[in-house]
Amino acid sequence: MRTFHAVTLALLVAATHGACGLGAGDVTITTFGEAFIEQQIPAAAPDGEGVVDGYTIEYTKFLLALSRVHIAESGGAEGAAMSEQKIFDLKKPGPHDVVDFTSVQARRWDDIGADTLRAHGAIAGNASAEDVELMNGRGWVLYVEGVATKGAQRYTFRWGFTEETRYRGCVDADEKAGVVVPAGGHTTAQLTIHGDHLFFDDLASDQAKLRFSAFAAADTNGDNEVTLAELDAVDLTTLPIDQYGTGANGTVHTLRDFVTAQTRSLVHFQGEGHCNIR
Repeated sequence: MRTFHAVTLALLVAATHGACGLGAGDVTITTFGEAFIEQQIPAAAPDGEGVVDGYTIEYTKFLLALSRVHIAESGGAEGAAMSEQKIFDLKKPGPHDVVDFTSVQARRWDDIGADTLRAHGAIAGNASAEDVELMNGRGWVLYVEGVATKGAQRYTFRWGFTEETRYRGCVDADEKAGVVVPAGGHTTAQLTIHGDHLFFDDLASDQAKLRFSAFAAADTNGDNEVTLAELDAVDLTTLPIDQYGTGANGTVHTLRDFVTAQTRSLVHFQGEGHCNIR
């Protein structure tokens, strides 16, 4: 009887260890701005994707500070984390490597995430030294430059934002959480940045549309540059009632507030997947 128990216990231990995925693998986390940042957001064709009021929007610079990129167990142990803060220019063709984690325990890590925090002592991800200095000097989380055109109309914008966000529990488009690290192998996961969100006309609806007309109208001094100060002068209640909905967010009152709120929804996972926002 003792021999039977000893053998059974040994088999159970071996099976348990196998289920836990003995061994280790490597993970590369990348980031990518997709065509809407790297190329342009087009004017919408009939029944097509794009800016519904006829503008074409092109970023010339899209700088984002990424911090605390990590993989972890939901509510538990951390598998690996990036210690540095890095500045990425998502206008540059990607994907771009953010961090390589080596010798991570082989298993599914179901809490993958990142922080977008004010730049302070950040280093270059793929951004130039000048852009890193700019972000650190201003303490920006996000800085964008771009141009919107419609026929002969042409408006530029240069906006810096300091609102911080923590993205946690990222899942892919099929609702699969995190990343599986294979024993003795390598896997890649992507933080996909959705730059078109800055121009959506609703904070809560999945039927939000891309627009620029309200931004163009905000250029009250006629210099063809739309500033954050000008957006701050636009009360959302003066805009069409079916546009710029704020859902349950009671702190958003101006067009600047609205765009700022949209900066907190930029980071997605594996393309169209999403993350919990804190």
